[in-house]
Amino acid sequence: MQAKLLDVPLDVTDLQRAEEVGDQLELLLLEVGGCFPRADLRRRAAACVRGLLAPLSRKNGWQLAEYGGDAEPWGQQHLLDRARWEADELRDFVRRYVVAGLNDGGSGPGPGGAGVLVVDETGFAKKGRASAGVARQFTGTLGGVFPCQIGVMAAWATSRGQALFDRELYLPKEWTSDRARCRAAHVPDEVDFATKPRLAEKMIARIVPDLPHGRVWVAADEVYGRDGAFRAFLEERQLPYVVNVPSDQTVLPRPGWRHLARLIERVAADEDWVQLSAGPSQLDSRWWQWWVRRLPDPEALIGTGGQDWARWVIARRRPREEDPSKRDYYLAWGPEQTTVEELVQVPGARWRVEEGIKLAKSAAGMADYEVRSWHGWYRHVTLAQLAAAFLAAQAAAAANEQDGGLGADSDPLERLARLAEPAVQRGGPPRPHQQQQSRPGSPDGL
Repeated sequence: MQAKLLDVPLDVTDLQRAEEVGDQLELLLLEVGGCFPRADLRRRAAACVRGLLAPLSRKNGWQLAEYGGDAEPWGQQHLLDRARWEADELRDFVRRYVVAGLNDGGSGPGPGGAGVLVVDETGFAKKGRASAGVARQFTGTLGGVFPCQIGVMAAWATSRGQALFDRELYLPKEWTSDRARCRAAHVPDEVDFATKPRLAEKMIARIVPDLPHGRVWVAADEVYGRDGAFRAFLEERQLPYVVNVPSDQTVLPRPGWRHLARLIERVAADEDWVQLSAGPSQLDSRWWQWWVRRLPDPEALIGTGGQDWARWVIARRRPREEDPSKRDYYLAWGPEQTTVEELVQVPGARWRVEEGIKLAKSAAGMADYEVRSWHGWYRHVTLAQLAAAFLAAQAAAAANEQDGGLGADSDPLERLARLAEPAVQRGGPPRPHQQQQSRPGSPDGL
């Protein structure tokens, strides 16, 4: 008797797709377990990541504990506070995972196709005085000056998506000048005041060795672009960039022509503006009008090994927008053969870090923490970045599917949500929210 031919249905149900994503998550948690030296910590970390990806209203200690089947949040609190494991080791794992998961074979945004490294900061609303780095400071996330913490974030963007893969907590001078306050929040004594550009440089220095071969461009907003030392840092390391600068940025030594906005107003004719796409977005593509000119540079050869480099000034406006106050300005530095069409892809990729932050906050609970200590912040944010990176990698894998089984618009978060109800049932019925109190002696109130 001959065996019958295996008959597998071509249609894949939503539940089967969700189970596949769930299996991938379990494989990731198994792989990342090496960052946690003890079995109980591996279980706690895995439960934390599952909870961060779950469809919970707010992913704080109580809700994560309830989702994992615990009656109290002390286990989650221990993971972020007193447990011995290195958040930086997990950070390095996340970076390698993101680079591999978003690999597009060199078809990424920006000249050279390797991808764009984007730096930006985000605010976390926080009251009181005990949480590390909390102060009244400006944050575009909250739209003004509020009590908050500021995290400087780095994202990797390719044609397959974007994800956060590094972070640094900004400490204002009022913190670093008060060492007793720093020690109370467990800030290491060796941590001194550093501006946001210096924190960005610290991240870039450790990120670049793990990036793929090819031309990697850097994009950043005005906070970093107006800092000459930051631009010099990138040039010293042969990292081409396109960065936002203020309208009064000095670009030429000639009096009356120094400020970028004034220069463009004097020399840019209406026919000089060209309409080009800044790359894909959630609304398909974004069309802007661009004015790009190469700057005369007394140092014609800046690079090494015979590589010629050039500088550009760039202005961007919406089509038919003639108000100079509504323009964006950039400084760029890179290989002189870079075309205008390629060059505008780099600032067009800067929005990707905002998408990465949005994903990490909305889908992975990055802003839902209630920790106060320095290391508690790093641990929670790194775990949240791991969870968000998993979603980004799954979306990229779906986009790479050639048979149409999983389309590029397939949402791994929605498929994971289909597995959430059984997980909640395994953890017992949800309990009403309780007034959260930290265990005595713990700096973190989960």
